[in-house]
Amino acid sequence: MTEDLSKLVNLLKFRGCSDYTIGNYVSSINRFKNYYEGKDIENFNEDDIVDYLINNFINLGKKPATVNMNRAAIKYYYIVNFGKEFNDKLLPGCKLDKRYPKVLSNDDIMFLINNTKNLKHKVWLCLGYGSGLRVSEIALLKISDFSYRNKKIRVIGKGNKERFTVFPDYTHEMLLEYYGKYKNKIIASGGYLFPSVRSDFDNEHISIQVIKYFFAGIKKKYNLDSTMTFHTLRHSFATEFIKNGGDIWELKNLLGHSSIGYTMIYIHMANNFNNLCSPIDRNRK
Repeated sequence: MTEDLSKLVNLLKFRGCSDYTIGNYVSSINRFKNYYEGKDIENFNEDDIVDYLINNFINLGKKPATVNMNRAAIKYYYIVNFGKEFNDKLLPGCKLDKRYPKVLSNDDIMFLINNTKNLKHKVWLCLGYGSGLRVSEIALLKISDFSYRNKKIRVIGKGNKERFTVFPDYTHEMLLEYYGKYKNKIIASGGYLFPSVRSDFDNEHISIQVIKYFFAGIKKKYNLDSTMTFHTLRHSFATEFIKNGGDIWELKNLLGHSSIGYTMIYIHMANNFNNLCSPIDRNRK
């Protein structure tokens, strides 16, 4: 790793950023540097960065969140290495979509779980939906994070913040079966519930991309909405939690949200207005 990136990575670690975030920053900056290889990027201004983002992301139809992540990485790189701050009015962030995320019904997810043959893949689905975990959080889980007596999972989320979430009986049963099958591999990995699939990587957890790739296959196989990702399971967990009378503040803690405003969206998504309609005689022709 070059000196400029090493300095940036060390500062991100000091800030408590996750390996996932650090990896995204490094990839974004390398992409930026390679695009302008041979040019004096130190003297770039806001217009140069805007042109880069338009040509490489916006014109290619990339999501606003992706554009904003690359923008943030580039801005931080310039602050760290050149002591240069860009004007946010000349280098604005993209406006994020305000549409509600897609969700899967409980029946749909139970169908996916029951029709998934691979035990490890079943556990991933159970943890995403039954506990509302992010894909990065699943990859980092250790067997010691589980309290089977209390049905709680210790989670290290964004910004290395610790929280506890729940897991239902069906996840518990699946975990016991999974641990019985892969106990030796889990122990050899240093306790990671999902060890790296690469034999040359000891004491390493599975790659986040492996889990994402699995869900992409599920989506294609069952022709799910193209906008759905593994994160859809987390949205579905939260929506079902509210539908079943769960407390919004408890949900905030289970999801690890920093603000209740992020959690409030699930109240709107969980509302069922069927009871406001007049009864319909479905047998009438």
